[in-house]
Amino acid sequence: MTQAESVAELLDRARMHEQLATATDDKAARTMHQAMAAEYRRRANDGAVIIQTAPPTPNPRLEMYSAPL
Repeated sequence: MTQAESVAELLDRARMHEQLATATDDKAARTMHQAMAAEYRRRANDGAVIIQTAPPTPNPRLEMYSAPL
């Protein structure tokens, strides 16, 4: 399975975290949101990110019963 994040999606996430950072009075939360916004902007500047996961493993039960008809 492959999930691609476009540059536009990354910039939207960065803007969201910037808004959350300005809206909170919690210093730790503000710092975290600012860091997340910076990371999403960095990824956007690097281009779209593609995340790949391992393909699903075959089901051994299906293989065991796959005899010709």
